[in-house]
Amino acid sequence: MTVTITVTHDQKKSSLVVPKDKPIVGSLREARLIVAPCGIGKCGKCRILCETTPSDEEKSHLTPMELEAGVRLACYTWPSEGMNITIADRQDLKVLTRFRTSEYTLEPALTKKFFQAPAPAILDQEPDIDRLMKSVGATENALSLDQLRKLPDFLRRQSFSGYALLSNETLVGYSDKADHLGLIVDIGTTTVAGMIVDLTTGKTLAVSGSHNAQAPFGADVMTRIQYCMEHSTDALNSAIIDQLNSMLAGLLTRCDVNDVSLIALAGNTTMMHLLCGIDPEFISKAPFIPATLSAMQMPARDLGILSDSRALLLPGVSAYIGADIVASLLATGAVGKDKNFLMADIGTNAETVLYANGTCYACSAAAGPCFEGANLSCGMPGQPGAIDSVFQTDEGFGLTVIDDRPSTGLCGSGVIDAIALLLDEEAMDATGRLQSRGTLADSIEGEKNQIRFNLTPRVFLTQKDIREVQLAKAALRAGIEILMQEAGVTCDDIDTLYLAGGFGSAIHPESATRIGMIPHGLLNKISVLGNAASFGALRYATEKKGIETADTIRHHTRHIELSAHKSFSSEYMNRMIFAED
Repeated sequence: MTVTITVTHDQKKSSLVVPKDKPIVGSLREARLIVAPCGIGKCGKCRILCETTPSDEEKSHLTPMELEAGVRLACYTWPSEGMNITIADRQDLKVLTRFRTSEYTLEPALTKKFFQAPAPAILDQEPDIDRLMKSVGATENALSLDQLRKLPDFLRRQSFSGYALLSNETLVGYSDKADHLGLIVDIGTTTVAGMIVDLTTGKTLAVSGSHNAQAPFGADVMTRIQYCMEHSTDALNSAIIDQLNSMLAGLLTRCDVNDVSLIALAGNTTMMHLLCGIDPEFISKAPFIPATLSAMQMPARDLGILSDSRALLLPGVSAYIGADIVASLLATGAVGKDKNFLMADIGTNAETVLYANGTCYACSAAAGPCFEGANLSCGMPGQPGAIDSVFQTDEGFGLTVIDDRPSTGLCGSGVIDAIALLLDEEAMDATGRLQSRGTLADSIEGEKNQIRFNLTPRVFLTQKDIREVQLAKAALRAGIEILMQEAGVTCDDIDTLYLAGGFGSAIHPESATRIGMIPHGLLNKISVLGNAASFGALRYATEKKGIETADTIRHHTRHIELSAHKSFSSEYMNRMIFAED
């Protein structure tokens, strides 16, 4: 049985038919109206405005002022006919689209070549496709059925001239435009970043970034896989394809062009499966086997993308070392060189790769989403209103807020800074226990598990939050130590530590080393890559031997499964201490 409710969101009202016997959170997620990180009533972040009697669970998550104002949790709200609810307007997420560039030899994966084919005649009855291939020296044809259907009209409308798109000697497309552009996309779990580039120069023409449209179905890969297991992959596949189509349309309009020649896509292994509509269930279960890790090329329309371009999907290494990490390694430009380096992409899964003595050693540590603001009392992504840095002052401490707005929460970089400050001021001991003492005593209140550090009257860091960070940083650091053990190197042997991704680009290295998240011996060797996955995908599509290098990385990376490593448990426990070393 269903009922109809009215939802006000982004200043618009709409009707929504929902099951009467289930909390409304599921329906709101299906309609992509709300991001519920857990979906089962534990995180307390599925806030809505609604006139209902609050449950005991809601009272435990919400303040008396919030309850009085009508704030409720969608996980505990049961619908009734005619119910009216309001969802907070979406905030602009700061999506990292910038990246550190370096020079390389340009040679696009696809070439665009002008052709002028002879018109057919009664004595020249060669098929259109053969006529086109012969005019550009193609030996194979990989046109989609849709492109083949349109070919006869295209050739005659263009007087048998135009531009052929070639992958080596294989015909993969055709166009009436000389523009040779590409869409480069980094499909992150939290955000999606895209850019239009000139494939012949490597120049970026326009960029775009937004929340990953799959977020309403889960905050991380595990919750999204769980959703797929319960409902199929259809909703998540549609969400990302619709988002890519919207992104492409907007970027094409800004560049005043009709289409691109290729679309290069990188993301973690789960994101790549969902992009293709492949069930990711077995990625989440031991022995963690994906359906495929191979690089793929196909007509973009085979994925559902509204473009006549060629889609290039980067390869991955394992279930949790995906195409985004391969792309980030390409971005360093250091694979195959003589120097050793460590690269870390710190997010929900902290992927780390050590390149030493010509071999890549890689691992993924389940850090959890706290570095991206999830699962913390006042945590939030790096968006306007988030406290992104905390520092010592003569009066105690100061802070900065993204876009200088009133603070509404704390993002990952601010959390790391806050914990480092607590350590420096002896308001927290090395075990992570808060204590009301020193210059920060006036900002610390409560007792035992209820104790918290107040950054503002509304934003605070609790003892439980600190434990979440403690677990995450221990997993990351243990992974780094295991990789160095496997490669037989120390910090002295490592020339550079590359930090990739939004969080890695935002953290202050001094704070990260102060809490023991990063070895102190690497502090002065840090190089920030920014959105390395985007730059790596660009290099994949435009660098001479970029595809070959990516394939080499895939086949010559030694994946270390931390859960099965004999030293991981002890190393993990050793790194629980908040200590600089």
